[in-house]
Amino acid sequence: MDLIDRYVHEVTSSLPRKLREDVSKELRSTLDETLEGRRDRYPAEDPEDSAVAVLKDFGPPRELAASYQPKADYLVGPTLYPAFRTTIRVCVFVLVGLILLGLFTGLGDGPLPVKRLFEGLLESFDNFLTAALTLIGLVVVVFAVIERASGQPRGSAGDWDPRSLPSKDDPYRLNRVGMTLHLAALMLLFYVANFEADRLVGSFLTDGDKSGWVPFLGPGFRESLNLLNLVIVLDITLGIWVLRKGQWQSLTRWLDLGTTLLFAYFLFRVAFGPSLVEIDPQWMMQNGWSAEAAARYVELTNETISPMLALALKLGFLGACIGTFVQLKQLVVGKP
Repeated sequence: MDLIDRYVHEVTSSLPRKLREDVSKELRSTLDETLEGRRDRYPAEDPEDSAVAVLKDFGPPRELAASYQPKADYLVGPTLYPAFRTTIRVCVFVLVGLILLGLFTGLGDGPLPVKRLFEGLLESFDNFLTAALTLIGLVVVVFAVIERASGQPRGSAGDWDPRSLPSKDDPYRLNRVGMTLHLAALMLLFYVANFEADRLVGSFLTDGDKSGWVPFLGPGFRESLNLLNLVIVLDITLGIWVLRKGQWQSLTRWLDLGTTLLFAYFLFRVAFGPSLVEIDPQWMMQNGWSAEAAARYVELTNETISPMLALALKLGFLGACIGTFVQLKQLVVGKP
């Protein structure tokens, strides 16, 4: 029956992948047996009414899904734990990428002494460890906030109506795990952009006996930061609203299109406006680098890092335009 299929899908969609198949088979079998028993007791009852009564006894899908979660997964709540674990992995992966990129773009020209490489790795590991511990702690706080802010959809288990279960291809169906990952990424981006940008985006530069981390985000980044913060805050607010409602609605889909358009405008500004990368040679000389080293690093960033970043931003703007067109088409046509 369609209601049974929709219920099983709703329960298993929020579970870890390794549990879904077994839980689906077990739950479907139990529901079928319970439904068959009810039909034997009430043979004149409408089949759909029988299914509704059985599903009401089993309770809302999210509550039943929580009972299948492993006990060890309750660090931030069973429903959000898979997204929490994925976010931690992604954060570590991105941090490693940023640190290695900064290390190997700033080691300089010519032969690479083992000592210099070791010093760079040591300082980079220190940056990585500090940032990783900070971000992991922040991820826990972020998920605690999301879990409490998103809440449950309105209505108690007693007045929950199984007929309200969305179909599998419903364009307004909410992927709670996907939305949670999206919100976590936005909150982490807000923190990094405002508080950790100089420490995580730069290069480990060496010049003779002098070595250290040199940030390379310039005034162009700071001038665009307010717009980026606006996009992030609006997107986070919308995401929490959708989580509290439990599904997408026509209004929230149009608002989501609006945030996508605003993000595309942000990418347009940073891709075709002043460069985000700008080394301050005065800062470098004040912190112990020679004027020659500062000049070489400015030339390196202008010839390599800045053009590569500009290309990446232009491709990002193109992707945002395509995403906007796809969202608009879905809204107009009414299909996912």
